[in-house]
Amino acid sequence: MKTYYSSKNIFFVSLLWLIVFGIVSSFFIPENEKGESIPIGIPIFLSLIGGFLIWTLSDTKYRISDNNLKYYSGPIRGKIDIRQIRKIEHVKTVFVSAILKPALGSHGLMITYNKFDDIYISPKDKENFIAELLKINPNIQIV
Repeated sequence: MKTYYSSKNIFFVSLLWLIVFGIVSSFFIPENEKGESIPIGIPIFLSLIGGFLIWTLSDTKYRISDNNLKYYSGPIRGKIDIRQIRKIEHVKTVFVSAILKPALGSHGLMITYNKFDDIYISPKDKENFIAELLKINPNIQIV
């Protein structure tokens, strides 16, 4: 089993940490502008959002084990049968057409698998990552 951690786009990661610090700083506001205390539901909701962001920032990685590519990005988790991967395309932008994007980097890989499924990931060591996938499925088209 090999683990590859996500590369990180400094702007995107900084923005997420800024949101987390904004959420944390909001807990130091004891009341709103009318002098009323803030309902307990708001801090709970903000805590959940902050927790999900920290979880995503600290746990975005990809594992290759047996014939599966497993991806982890906070609460987003799943696996892909490597034998079903048809194409890997190098992408150098944050804006990609994939709906599923468990990545923190802007220079990543668009993986097309099954018939119409795709996913955007951004392992730090792309060359070794692709080489490991090709060992399992040498029919993958690299673009």
